Amino acid sequence: KYDILGFILILMGIVVTINAVDVQTSIWGAYLRNEGLLALIGYYLLFLNSKSLDSKEIKNIINWFFIIGIIQFIYCCLQVFVRGKYIEGFKGGIAYMASGFIGNPNMLGSFCILVLGLSLMMYFIYNERKYFIFSIIFFINLVLAQSTGPFFSFIVLFIFMIIFLKLKKMINIKKVLLVLVTFIGTFLLVSYGSEYYSKVVFNDKIDSSYTIKGDIANTLLLFSNKKSEEEEAVVQNYGSGRLIIWKNTIKIVPKYFWLGAGIDNLGYVYPQNGYGYLDKAHNEYLQLLATEGIFVLLAYLILLLSLFIDSIKSKKPLAWILMVGFIGYALQAFMNISVPRVAPFYFIVLGSLAGLVSKSNEDEC
Repeated sequence: KYDILGFILILMGIVVTINAVDVQTSIWGAYLRNEGLLALIGYYLLFLNSKSLDSKEIKNIINWFFIIGIIQFIYCCLQVFVRGKYIEGFKGGIAYMASGFIGNPNMLGSFCILVLGLSLMMYFIYNERKYFIFSIIFFINLVLAQSTGPFFSFIVLFIFMIIFLKLKKMINIKKVLLVLVTFIGTFLLVSYGSEYYSKVVFNDKIDSSYTIKGDIANTLLLFSNKKSEEEEAVVQNYGSGRLIIWKNTIKIVPKYFWLGAGIDNLGYVYPQNGYGYLDKAHNEYLQLLATEGIFVLLAYLILLLSLFIDSIKSKKPLAWILMVGFIGYALQAFMNISVPRVAPFYFIVLGSLAGLVSKSNEDEC
């Protein structure tokens, strides 16, 4: 079924491209995004080929993910605490936000939650100290990115991990408490410490709307009945304008419901009014619906749901580890966009997981 779903996504991508508002953009991707049909076929082929990996090969790949994550962490620390001529920071102009080699804090956050989910689940299952250390490193990197969507997604992911391990009767309360206390302390230290350092050393002006702490406060404002005019303005621009972007994207969905506007063609049909040029919905699922249509979205959601169900049923700990990594990315995708610098890691995880659970089903038969 995973092969079938993979080939459906490729076939529908071709159909969507033929029907696109701008075919050339649909093939190559939007300017600087480069996530057109060719990129998507690359992702799906990674997914299909990763299904053939055995457990040893998958563990080796995960270790390489961790190595890349550690290198990202070192560079991010240089970006935030050292800076300089040869250290390129976030081009968005917010110097205290780490962006790593990925070049964007939000995209860095999507990578961090993927590797953080893998490392933390490996610590809970294998009880090796190195995975706990890796988890702290990736969590620090997540905080340095100041990307709220992935951070909130990690909180949900952590709760899911505890419930899942409890159901599998593998819960270790002492380890959970150790992680919880360590991560809360790390968050407070890194969040307040990095902001204080940036103010004192670099004279940065900290915009609360571009910090995790500030977004937590703004989230609480959403549920407040009494708001001042200033607070109301903050709520209207919540999530860097994501609520407005989602509303505007939903408005154009009926016109392109079946086959979408074309891969990466959102910029041609989105009502450009006041937020600059927008070519991403900042929600991967809404982006799929608007640009590739309902059939592609359903095929993709069926793929994810099938993987989730088969992973829950699997008796292989490695499948559970990959499942947590994929769920972490899938959660943050509700508030983020897909980019070629992160998505390949995700589809390798999906493919490896599909291969493991498929083999589990064959063994049971």
